Amino acid sequence: MIRVGLVGIGNVASALVQSIEMVKQGIEIPGILNLPIKADEIEIVTAFDIDKRKVGKKLSEAIFSKPNVVQKYVDVKSDVEVLRGPTLDGVDEQLSKVIEESEEKPVNVKEVLKENNVDVVINLLPAGADKASLFYAEESLSANSSFINATPSNVTERVGDKYKEAKIPIFGDDLLSQIGGTIFHSGIIEFLQKRGVKILRSYQIDIAGNTETFATLEDWKKDLKKKIKSSFISQRSDNAEIVAGTSDYVEFLGDRRVSYMVIEGEYAMGAKVRVDISLKTYDAPNAVQPLIDLIRLAKILKDNNIGGVIPEVCGYYFKNSPVRYKSIDEAKARFDDFLKKIVK
Repeated sequence: MIRVGLVGIGNVASALVQSIEMVKQGIEIPGILNLPIKADEIEIVTAFDIDKRKVGKKLSEAIFSKPNVVQKYVDVKSDVEVLRGPTLDGVDEQLSKVIEESEEKPVNVKEVLKENNVDVVINLLPAGADKASLFYAEESLSANSSFINATPSNVTERVGDKYKEAKIPIFGDDLLSQIGGTIFHSGIIEFLQKRGVKILRSYQIDIAGNTETFATLEDWKKDLKKKIKSSFISQRSDNAEIVAGTSDYVEFLGDRRVSYMVIEGEYAMGAKVRVDISLKTYDAPNAVQPLIDLIRLAKILKDNNIGGVIPEVCGYYFKNSPVRYKSIDEAKARFDDFLKKIVK
């Protein structure tokens, strides 16, 4: 069994908890890796949040509490109580409009992780919670737990060396969706370039109705997401002008995300080509497949005393990895080679 702790019981947590329950019921999750440790061996043993509508509730109930908007796919069996974590910078002016902060005293996170023998901690806090993300990374290290940073906060660079010294893996930063706008956009650009098209410029806008999108209405968060997404896609193109980022929050969309992409280029004789794409996905389920892979990889690596930031893993699963690859194919090849070495 892999004992997992969740930080932030929002929409992604809801999708992940439900997907783990589905696996236990024999329902397949498409795309997950075939590893010695199976997905049905994942067990959520502790959870932290700051919203009074979730703190003190069973996890099976909290994942459907407001402001979460992920639909109910399955009845979850979990008596794990959501504990009050420290707020730090987890609630700013924008998030205070949707988060109702609990008045309970925060628990000792390190002690909770130790008492529950947590193997892997997953950070699912909102964008911008930099102090809180670093805090949980340090508490996880103290508790001898691996850490997965799904947020844009720059955590791996700041504590990666400490994790390496302790021989504990840390993955991050900013999780790459299974089939979200950023990876899809990158894939289309790579295809066009393989066919000899010179990419001139491209842009992408994303619209959704969940809490994460609402949080990024603040200009500095929007700029942060735009910088990370644009940089990731730019790695796949030569000297093209790339702009990508969250555009707006539309409440009635809920967890649905609509991504619009425009790619302009030229080919033989200077002829122009323009590609207009509308991609419609569900945001939270997009994190399920990569997280189920990463949880199991973290356990395997830790059991083999392989710690720190693993370039081949982070470069394949994250947008803001310390190591960037020039193409999806290169990232996949490096990851596959690494996997062959650790999985016998």
